[in-house]
Amino acid sequence: MAQKLDAKGGEKGDVWDDGVHENVRKVYVGKGQYCIAFIKFEYVDDSEVVVGDEHGEQTQEVEEFEIDEDDYIVYVEAFREKVTQETIVALKFETYKGKTNMHIETSPGVKFVLQGGKIVGFHGRSTDVLHSLGAYVSFSSTLDSLGNWIKVEQNGEGPGLRCSHAIAQVGNKIYSFGGEFTPNVPIDKDLYVFDLETKSWSIAPATGDIPHLSCLGVRMVSVGSSLYVFGGRDASRNYNGFYSFDTNTNEWKLLTPVEEGPAPRSFHSMAADETNVYVFGGVGATERLKTLDAYNIADQKWVQCATPGESVSIRGGAGLQVVQGKVWVVYGFNGCEIDDVHYYDPVEDTWTQVETFGEKPSARSVFASAVVGKQIVLFGGEIAMDPQAHVGPGQLIDGTFALDTETLKWERLDKFGGEEETGLSIHVGIPILGNVDVSLGNVLNEEEKETPDVRGWSASTSGIIDGKKGLLMHGGKAVTNDRFDDLFFYEFDSA
Repeated sequence: MAQKLDAKGGEKGDVWDDGVHENVRKVYVGKGQYCIAFIKFEYVDDSEVVVGDEHGEQTQEVEEFEIDEDDYIVYVEAFREKVTQETIVALKFETYKGKTNMHIETSPGVKFVLQGGKIVGFHGRSTDVLHSLGAYVSFSSTLDSLGNWIKVEQNGEGPGLRCSHAIAQVGNKIYSFGGEFTPNVPIDKDLYVFDLETKSWSIAPATGDIPHLSCLGVRMVSVGSSLYVFGGRDASRNYNGFYSFDTNTNEWKLLTPVEEGPAPRSFHSMAADETNVYVFGGVGATERLKTLDAYNIADQKWVQCATPGESVSIRGGAGLQVVQGKVWVVYGFNGCEIDDVHYYDPVEDTWTQVETFGEKPSARSVFASAVVGKQIVLFGGEIAMDPQAHVGPGQLIDGTFALDTETLKWERLDKFGGEEETGLSIHVGIPILGNVDVSLGNVLNEEEKETPDVRGWSASTSGIIDGKKGLLMHGGKAVTNDRFDDLFFYEFDSA
């Protein structure tokens, strides 16, 4: 059964609908002076070719994109813009195996995507040009990574509404540090702790070298009973050093002052295993970075890992996870949103870029991410920056995806259809696949199984609740530029 994704773009022109087919075999696109002037699709039904109608006005140069017999389209990226009327100005089609008709570096207008499974038909509006485009999506009812989003009940004095902060889990407690409510203005320097048994927040007692700076763009990880906090900045771009917090004794320790450790930064990425704490990229005092530094917990020393090659660009807001001994860098922002994936091998001290395939998320940064087994999971993020550099929301998106680091296959976990990628969009609640009876300490009920709203700049970590592994996410920035204070958990049924 296929699901119809609403057409995005303008309201002018005649409505057309090619209907649902087994597969799309060819796409024909004709470019006009300012926009897409012509589009036509060929489909396959029972091994027979079905030629769709022509939409728009055919141009002299029509590009043909052919899909292999054992492949199918899973992703359409488009930009819409209004000059005298709203039209589609750029179109990119990508298949499950990664074949694409073009690469859009930059384009004016508002970006949107159509994705969620196998695309089996198209519809839209056109006159002598293309005004809007929608799709039909078919997906298997059996997913490799089935799970549910759960909204966790919260009580007590918590972090409240904020974004650009950090969270980490130690045992049955979740810790939150840093962040902002007003753009570019840090809120406080308290360390908040959430007890999963009582569902209550409180402020953790603090002794020792308490961080002197209220900061945003900070990152935090946990190893054993300790938290490790690095970087972040205040409103005057003063930076934090590298700290640890012992959750048993509530003692802060300054491990590395700002001037002695890795270059000070914000909106970087952190990850850890039992031996090392890793810091990658971020926004430094004068430029973005792409270095990877490792702090050996036993030796209490920093080591700079091999310098990434040219394929790894400077970036902030990337995903960083340690999976089966490798340190993975996923997506990020280097002046524009990027969608490449790399891993660092600590044993060989080498970097490798990988080509992923499947239901790939669109290029994005500042998303929530976690590692569950061999999979890297992400939600939401920003797909186009705010023109005022973090003052507004930018263009935000939703969607839950998992990357299998062995097969390099992406899979969309909340298969509900298209996404409107604009800071002005209104998010509509989406259904959750699967009707598995899950519980959180026998407290959660069906009404508490919700899906997060569109957001970016949230705090996230790999988590375990009630024996289930998944993605923990707190707060974030809304499409309205408001802040969230909710706590969500994507729970894997098989983890």
